[in-house]
Amino acid sequence: MANALIVRPRTDLLSPTSAGRAAQYVRMSTEHQRYSIENQAAAVAVYAAQIDLAIVRTYRDEGRSGLRIQHREGLIELIDDVRGGRADFDHILVYDVSRWGRFQDIDESAYYEFTCRQAGIKVCYCAEEFDNDGSMIASIVKNLKRVIPHQEVIFLDETDDKVSPMKAKGVAELGICGAAAAVANAVYNATGVRVRDYPVTLDKHLDRLPAVS
Repeated sequence: MANALIVRPRTDLLSPTSAGRAAQYVRMSTEHQRYSIENQAAAVAVYAAQIDLAIVRTYRDEGRSGLRIQHREGLIELIDDVRGGRADFDHILVYDVSRWGRFQDIDESAYYEFTCRQAGIKVCYCAEEFDNDGSMIASIVKNLKRVIPHQEVIFLDETDDKVSPMKAKGVAELGICGAAAAVANAVYNATGVRVRDYPVTLDKHLDRLPAVS
């Protein structure tokens, strides 16, 4: 799956007969990322062929985080061209919602898309299961994808005997990781003894309990 590619079911690459004009925007954070610039461009090309669009311009950001627009020269140039009336296309093709950006404020992501829409340019997310048509369902799914960060599972070489024999470490799993701390806090509130190493057991409390007169 290292170079997995997701495209829509129809994969014929026939040349469009009455093509509209589109720009593509591609972004990759690091060279180790699952979807390379080339894979994104290939999926975008398939999508463009399916809906009779000719890709006339490419904007790209390589090795750039999606958390902010700073240093993303490709996206900055794209938005500047749209605002300045220099865009000679009516569609922007992006692999998926995350490639447009993982902005910490999802309104920022929406703002750049709205800027394009105001100029009469539609942003299309080629690998998503929804059409970005402004419908309620599309809006809900799109905003969920903006909020939920991309997650990957990494299997560790070493065994962490403090957590699990399955070699799993809790990252961003507050519902699980917070339970032990909550128990330790409850014991502290009841006894006045703070135990900072797990497991929280009776023997760690007995010699530290206050004397009873």
